[in-house]
Amino acid sequence: MGLEVYFKFILSFALILIAARIGGEIAERYLKQPPVLGELVAGIIISPFALGGLIFGGDPIILNFATVHGGFGLDEFHAMEIISQIAVVTLLFVAGVETDVRAFLRYGWTGAGVAVGGVILPFALGYLIIWALYSEIGMTGFLFMGAVLTATSIGVTVRILMDMRRLQTKEGITILVGAVIDDIIGIVILSVVISTAQTGELDIGHAFQIGAIGLVAWFALLIVGVRFNKYISMIFLNPFKRSGTMPIVAIIIGFLIAYLVTLAELHPVVGAYVAGLMFAATREREEILHGIRPIMLFLAPFFFCYLGMQVDLSFFVSAPIIAIIAVILIVLATLGKIIGCYIPARLVGRFSHTSSLMVGVGMVPRGEVGLIIAGAGLLALGEPFRDLFAAAVLVSIATTLITPVMLKPLFRRAPAAGPEPESSLREDQESGII
Repeated sequence: MGLEVYFKFILSFALILIAARIGGEIAERYLKQPPVLGELVAGIIISPFALGGLIFGGDPIILNFATVHGGFGLDEFHAMEIISQIAVVTLLFVAGVETDVRAFLRYGWTGAGVAVGGVILPFALGYLIIWALYSEIGMTGFLFMGAVLTATSIGVTVRILMDMRRLQTKEGITILVGAVIDDIIGIVILSVVISTAQTGELDIGHAFQIGAIGLVAWFALLIVGVRFNKYISMIFLNPFKRSGTMPIVAIIIGFLIAYLVTLAELHPVVGAYVAGLMFAATREREEILHGIRPIMLFLAPFFFCYLGMQVDLSFFVSAPIIAIIAVILIVLATLGKIIGCYIPARLVGRFSHTSSLMVGVGMVPRGEVGLIIAGAGLLALGEPFRDLFAAAVLVSIATTLITPVMLKPLFRRAPAAGPEPESSLREDQESGII
């Protein structure tokens, strides 16, 4: 293979970026939709299951990184997958820096209620529908599909909110808090399901231990960042101001924290987001954003295009019953999140009807988190789970595609929200609020 592999890798990387850029431009300029929608559709078109397969055939290098045996680490680590994960970590770090820390803390309890509601109902619906329509897979299969439906993709949600300029709204902050806590709860559920698949017994104690450690670690990092932001600036940022590399140092620290949270069995994106929140409370916030936002804008479209490349629609023809199950799951996954998150937003947060709907719809996309859980199910159960894996992939992609379409008319009713003024943030820092 030699250098040919590297040359083909460069070509693949360039083709994905070009396709993502074209898809995003078409969606935004001509269809008046968020760019993420066009990037996902572009990925579906150039995937090895569609145009990419027709042009490049069985070439394992050109675009063919997302086979039914690969993609998201199901068999091995692919270079494209690594880049996509770097992209989503960068996206979440930028989202954290852009977030209004005071609003994040203010809507914390509402977000927690939204997360719990958005887990319980979808899990129950996913479990019950597979039990009713595909009972031969067994209890572990029911549990895995329930876990897939509980997921919320923080990366997808953040990008949609950014595209619509709604990240700073009370609905946007609540969605972010809910998505972060949802991710922690999802890890607990996934650990229970994997343990059940391996041992045949439920180990609730171990799951609660993982959840407690994860929550304590995450909130400890948040408190450190909020209360000691002056020292963060003094130690980590000020020495690099003269060279102009301060934003780079900030994002490097973000990647380190993204790794550290994995030691508490959390997903790296959770660490990346809390690292961003730490820098959001500093005086250098705007300067950091100015330096790292171009990096995010370069990498993020790759992630969403690569996510679309995981879709194989051929099973609609080869397995009609799975296609029917997939359609039912998409409907239940959507309604489960909207209803499950609407109720606590309405009751706990006292949001209006429209605001509560925004929160519920914003929690709908499963994205890469749903794919990761589905991949874990395929590894644990093997061939018996393969058909349901195809359905889970379609659920993850379909819920991601429909979210911006549903959100846009809801957000159109409210005025756009700009970033928090730097002067306002500085006043709160000096007064001790953050």
